[in-house]
Amino acid sequence: MSTPSPVVDSVWPAPARLSAQTIELDEPLIGLGLTGDGQMQVPSDYDDVGWFTGGGRPGVIGSPTVLAGHVDSTNGPAVFDRLSELRPGDVVTVADETGGRADYRVDRIGDYGKAEFPTALVFGAVAADEIRLITCSGDFDRSVGSYERNLVVYGVRQ
Repeated sequence: MSTPSPVVDSVWPAPARLSAQTIELDEPLIGLGLTGDGQMQVPSDYDDVGWFTGGGRPGVIGSPTVLAGHVDSTNGPAVFDRLSELRPGDVVTVADETGGRADYRVDRIGDYGKAEFPTALVFGAVAADEIRLITCSGDFDRSVGSYERNLVVYGVRQ
């Protein structure tokens, strides 16, 4: 998946923690940038949730807050192993570095083949304070060493 050029708005505090009671998730966030070929980095540790620092922040309208994590590892489930259990209406919370919090209601879920990943829909401009949670899904393709699909959970600030 290719990402658009970074848009940084440092006026708003950076996100620091993600929680979702429905799936018993409560994790600190690490920063993610871009790889050399212009793709969003993914966490190097399977237990980390990363925030795309070139995108939005909670409280910002115009660019969604994008968070990514792994679904599993060679040793078993990873941090986003239960992300597929989220449903529209569930709430995910992002706490920022100053202790503030933003609650997002899941409004839809997308599952996309890697070649059909909707970059503009996931990373593009939005008219509200929104969040995206991304992980892998589908079958694991051993020939290329990655999953064939991506799961994207979309949420809007309550």
